[in-house]
Amino acid sequence: MPNHAEHKKIIPFLKTSVNALLENKVILFPFALVAFVQLFIIEILYFSPRYPLNVFFGPIISKIWSPAYLEYPLNFLLLPKMFQYSQMPIYIFVSSFFIAVAVGIIAAINADQKVNIGAIIKKTFSSYVHLIVAAIISFALVAVLFKLFGLVFTRAAQIRSTTGHFFMIKSIVMGGAPYFQLLLSIFATTLFAYVIPAIVIDNKKVFSALMVNFKSLKGAFWFTFFIVLTPSLLFMPILLLRNSIPLDFFAPELRLMTLVFSVFVMVLIDAIIYTAVTSFYLVKKEENS
Repeated sequence: MPNHAEHKKIIPFLKTSVNALLENKVILFPFALVAFVQLFIIEILYFSPRYPLNVFFGPIISKIWSPAYLEYPLNFLLLPKMFQYSQMPIYIFVSSFFIAVAVGIIAAINADQKVNIGAIIKKTFSSYVHLIVAAIISFALVAVLFKLFGLVFTRAAQIRSTTGHFFMIKSIVMGGAPYFQLLLSIFATTLFAYVIPAIVIDNKKVFSALMVNFKSLKGAFWFTFFIVLTPSLLFMPILLLRNSIPLDFFAPELRLMTLVFSVFVMVLIDAIIYTAVTSFYLVKKEENS
């Protein structure tokens, strides 16, 4: 785990955190479970137009979109959108829990304790309600930020100028929408970065954990922001692929391949972020003790 001096510099701290992750691969176990769940959801959605899953999904897809989306190739165009809708319940009820398990594993390694995954899962489950509430608060912030950006996007779309400053603003807002959304997600993650460590490591209830979180962010917000931002840049190639390649022109299956690849990238990003964030939380905890 990173020592006291290393937390002063972002890149050395991240490198040390990645090395800790590689040397203690057991930390990846909870994230692998998240990936498994995500891929299982993709598989369900992939087969949703086929019997027997179409008995359930068919009427829903037909009513909300169109029966045409049950047929090739439109089913592949709809799949990423349906997967996106699944992310809220997955994050709240699944991902937050397994991230907390990973935090517990990191804390055990930091304390030179034997990693007993069963015991850590059991202990983490005792805080499950607090983790869910914390996840809901975090997701609600993301939803609000996206809503506000949606208002900006709608206003930009109404600009009729084809040249000049207003046209440039319209181009930046509309063309850069996915990147602005990624930045907003990074900001929200930063704002609640230490909530799960506070719940797991210090057995705090959710509102006490929020207070500990904001106290930890005091004087360390930008450090934490760049700790979250740097690994998140690994997602940029996927955004570039989604927005620069006319996927409709190529085989629709490319959307599925991109979606599967994005799951592995996001799991890797989360593993790096929460290893670094938890390590920093433990460093600050030692410094304040």
